[in-house]
Amino acid sequence: MIIVSVIIFLIALAILIKASKWVIDASIAISEYTGMSQLAIGFILIAFSVSMPDFMVAITATLAQKAPMAIGDALGSTVANICLVLGVVTLMRKVRVERLHTIESAELLLLISIVPAVILSKGVVGPIEGIILLAVFVMYCFFIFKDKFSMNIKDGISNKEWRRSAIFFIMGMILVVISSNFIVSSASEIAVFFGISEAVIGLTLISFGTTLPELALDFTAIRKGQCALAIGDILGSSVINLTLILGTVLLMSPIGGLVLVGYTIPLAFIIIANSFLFYSMVKHEGISHKQGLIFILLYIIFIIVMLTTRIV
Repeated sequence: MIIVSVIIFLIALAILIKASKWVIDASIAISEYTGMSQLAIGFILIAFSVSMPDFMVAITATLAQKAPMAIGDALGSTVANICLVLGVVTLMRKVRVERLHTIESAELLLLISIVPAVILSKGVVGPIEGIILLAVFVMYCFFIFKDKFSMNIKDGISNKEWRRSAIFFIMGMILVVISSNFIVSSASEIAVFFGISEAVIGLTLISFGTTLPELALDFTAIRKGQCALAIGDILGSSVINLTLILGTVLLMSPIGGLVLVGYTIPLAFIIIANSFLFYSMVKHEGISHKQGLIFILLYIIFIIVMLTTRIV
């Protein structure tokens, strides 16, 4: 049974990588055709779409009365987005972005990460806290669309190319979502075989599986020199995890609320990672290879701590 799960995981991963290339190429063409900023495209088309596996996992887990798994996935995916994805892509190529385009987004992400930390620290949370997080998500959307940043995007994309790109984007995203679901399910079966708790499964293997689309897409984006596209995806996915997904889970919780304990450590990692990201943006206007290595080391420490810490 475990061998079958491993085979499914590897096949789904190969499909994910191929589909991610379609999505990236189509997203760039769409941004050129519409004139929208790559930062906004990264949030609208990529971050929101590749967050669907996280969203579906959260909904399914919550309906099955496994909220710890859903919350663990949301928090673990946030750490993976910032530390693993950003760390891996910057080892390949230094990410340099204009401060005007990203400083406000990085600062806002840091502030947003504090909100769930305060909410979950209460121990007992419910629909009211979920509404608060969803309201924060709506406000972030307004921030994203308030400007059209100039990214020196070329013109000249024809209607035919636009339609072709739209088709490839839809096809690619369908494959990304489907393959991600297979990755998550197979990884979950492997984790259950070793007797790992639901919360730890969400914080580690499931969050890693649902972060693979970001890793594959952003790796391709950085390789193509589309840094703003990758940063938009990373920041947007992190915000979606901490507001839309986590807020939905809490909104669906029982009237009496959920009793949650043991999430202090992952929340601390999120705040530390976002603080370092904001510092890097302000101080260096980007992420260097050295800073990328620090992010990866931070993620490794996170995984080790989660696997050795008992979380209910």
